[in-house]
Amino acid sequence: MKRKKALLSVCILFMILGASFSQVFSDSLRISQIDITSLIINQRIKVYISVTDEDGVSVKDLGKDNFKIFETAEGRPEQEREIFLVEKGVNINRGINLLLVLDNSGSMYWDGSGKITNSENEDIWRITFAKDAIISFLKEIKNPRDRVGLFVFNVKIGSKTALTDDKVQIVKALAGTTRPPEEEAYTELYETLYQGIDYLRTAGGRKVIIVLSDGQNFPLENNPHFSERYGLKGALYFAQREGISIFTIGLSKKADRKNLKFIAEETGGAYFSVYDPSQLEKLYNLIRDQVLNEYLLTYTAGMVPAEKKLLKVGYQHEAGMEEVQRYYFSGTIFGTPGTKINYLIFLFVPVSIVLLWLLSLVKFQQKKAIPSLSVHTSSGKKTAVHTLPTAAGQTGVTIGTSTAADITIAGDPKIAKTEVKISNKNGVFTIVSTETPVTVNNKPVKTKVLRSGDLIQLGDTSVVFDSGATKPQGI
Repeated sequence: MKRKKALLSVCILFMILGASFSQVFSDSLRISQIDITSLIINQRIKVYISVTDEDGVSVKDLGKDNFKIFETAEGRPEQEREIFLVEKGVNINRGINLLLVLDNSGSMYWDGSGKITNSENEDIWRITFAKDAIISFLKEIKNPRDRVGLFVFNVKIGSKTALTDDKVQIVKALAGTTRPPEEEAYTELYETLYQGIDYLRTAGGRKVIIVLSDGQNFPLENNPHFSERYGLKGALYFAQREGISIFTIGLSKKADRKNLKFIAEETGGAYFSVYDPSQLEKLYNLIRDQVLNEYLLTYTAGMVPAEKKLLKVGYQHEAGMEEVQRYYFSGTIFGTPGTKINYLIFLFVPVSIVLLWLLSLVKFQQKKAIPSLSVHTSSGKKTAVHTLPTAAGQTGVTIGTSTAADITIAGDPKIAKTEVKISNKNGVFTIVSTETPVTVNNKPVKTKVLRSGDLIQLGDTSVVFDSGATKPQGI
């Protein structure tokens, strides 16, 4: 009886939501996130799957027989892969890493209809409804394993709250969010999203971003807060490569529905149009309900070496088979059985051992007093230690093959002529590549906040960052 009453309540909730949201549910099957952290260790891939009915209610009690997984690389035939395990409720037990990205541009201080733009009545502001919805949403989070972070943005990211289980920190950050001056009332949506992905990608387990915006990407030309620009394409590629799903909310009729929907579809999230800001509270809880009720499928990946592979999941239900597909980025080490193997790929093994050895040296050595860079040759021999500037007025150093660089690396033909720069701002060191991405911890990046022990690869030369005895500020 209790279960029937609960189901009836959920159905009533979604009926209410359906009247308030525009085109909330476009698909009943989504690949929410692809976790490849175990790929090199045991060739296993974990896939988070969201299954909802036509009303958006999560479909429960599914098993291995309800799913099929297929995988293919470019130029190769599609192959069905064996599903080893189907888990239910994993996000409930293991927790979620959730980053809330909140638009704080000038129009967020208009009323819901957009007709009242200069009111001092906080009760009608869109931002007020958004804050109240997030605070109410936080109260519903009972699992101590859930962690929530917050980015508030306009022309810059004005507030950053690191992932935490202390919800009071998020509430305080919201309380400190105020109307921006006119010169800051822009909407740097794509660059903020890129920075959010860069931060969240280092978290383990299920990673979700929820973006709320009432307008369109409206960047400031020559914005000093975002010297490197990645745009929509760069942010999407980054999210796809890191396997992070993004849910997007358009909080007005002027919201960029096309691109917000595109972001969600390309990353395994969902898009919601909301014209009545009073419905935001129910919407945040709806998103959380869908994430909590996802399935986790574990399968063995194919052995075909490829940087990019197409994953297809089939869901068998009463009406037939429904399929959805998504790419993931990672080359495997060995070729498929029976095919010719390029034995050069075995060089990956000793190279990995050398890199692990370098990291172990950094991990166990005593920290230096000030931030520094240790430069190692391909043999692992340390050739030099360069201290990084920390005094006022000294912003950073450049590394490259040019003699004009602060740190010149000569005799390595694999290093591009373009330089990388490591800048210092308030004790936080950031690496930026001027043109082509630089490899940090075996991942190509254009920009990254450095943490002690990060390994920067420049051709056959390795550079290890040491933050020094004083821990950098920021997140």
